[in-house]
Amino acid sequence: MEAVMNLNVEQQKAILNGEPVSLNVAGTECVLLRKDVYVRLDPDYDTGPWTVGEMNLLADEAHEMISRTESHEH
Repeated sequence: MEAVMNLNVEQQKAILNGEPVSLNVAGTECVLLRKDVYVRLDPDYDTGPWTVGEMNLLADEAHEMISRTESHEH
């Protein structure tokens, strides 16, 4: 099944630059990452299920990156 995702201009720019985008999908916090960036992740990286703490850290990092980008655009 293929889904269509509508991103705002800032989110599109972030994805084009290979940066993560924090999203909420039906109440679930997610991070969108370009496939080529994901594939380059360290192969020894633990790709098992993430803990809540790990997800929160990643979401916080993505939010900080997005906030910095948005603050520089204004």
